[in-house]
Amino acid sequence: MNRELSLKVDSQLSFSVNVQVKEQLKWLIGIGLIQPGDMLPAANQLADALGINRNTVNLVYTQLRDEGVLSIQKGRGTQVVSGPVVAKLREKRQPMHELLARTIEEARSQGIALEEFFLASLAYTLLSTDKPQERRHIALVECREHDHLFYRDEIVRITGEAVHTVFVEDLRSGREAVAESIGRANLVIATLNHADEVKSLLAPFDIPVEVIGATLDPAGLLQLARLEAGTRVGFVCLGRSGGQWMATRVEEAGITQIVPSVLENREKAMSADLIADADLVYASAAVYEQLLKAIPEKVRLYPMQLEKSSQRMLEELAKAGGESR
Repeated sequence: MNRELSLKVDSQLSFSVNVQVKEQLKWLIGIGLIQPGDMLPAANQLADALGINRNTVNLVYTQLRDEGVLSIQKGRGTQVVSGPVVAKLREKRQPMHELLARTIEEARSQGIALEEFFLASLAYTLLSTDKPQERRHIALVECREHDHLFYRDEIVRITGEAVHTVFVEDLRSGREAVAESIGRANLVIATLNHADEVKSLLAPFDIPVEVIGATLDPAGLLQLARLEAGTRVGFVCLGRSGGQWMATRVEEAGITQIVPSVLENREKAMSADLIADADLVYASAAVYEQLLKAIPEKVRLYPMQLEKSSQRMLEELAKAGGESR
């Protein structure tokens, strides 16, 4: 879209900045001022216009992508999608638009301050006994170098809940960063790699933290075990620590006849390095498609799956969520 977005943020409001930005975007999409197919401003551009941190806009865009409102493609930007989620949003917001316009006009005619009126409306809604149970909002906390996309997709697949990803690197800058990143999540799921740190960072907040872990799929593990002695196998993820995790899991499984290496994910330079340094490349799901195009004869999908205990925990969450709605 060519026109500038007229969004506003108010640090004095009870709602966090990311919620303010997110709900304004959903409103503009819902009432048709932003259309499916429109491109949204780059995160740094919108952040500068609003005077907020770029990470806040990135978080909002990621949340709306997870909800099925936006698509984010590297090199192409952030776009409003055309699909059932956006169609439903427009179906709901159009009658709200007319109702709110009338309500605001009536409140102003009676001299009622709008902020006070809507906060009172929120209190009234929360106290209503017939209010349906709202959908659970889950924040997944993982680092940028591990395959956070795998964990997020598994949580969504099993629970059917709304999930947004929070990077542990962003939480380390202090309490305000934690509150802003976690947003309105009422449950945090941390990966085993960062469980203790996440629990410590969230200690001042009244938010439950569950922990999930991943292991190797037995069928894929068997393929690795059958490789000839001396086979040079590279492991690659979104960052070096993710690749190291992959290589370590293979070693712990007793597969020692291969010659492992952790390969750097360096965009265009990566393919040449892999061809030179490895006979086979095991890639996490996050980078597999990229490598499949570059070196189809060498690349294999790393056989990662959730631990059984983690899967059971998510299934229990899904069951509890279904019973409460």
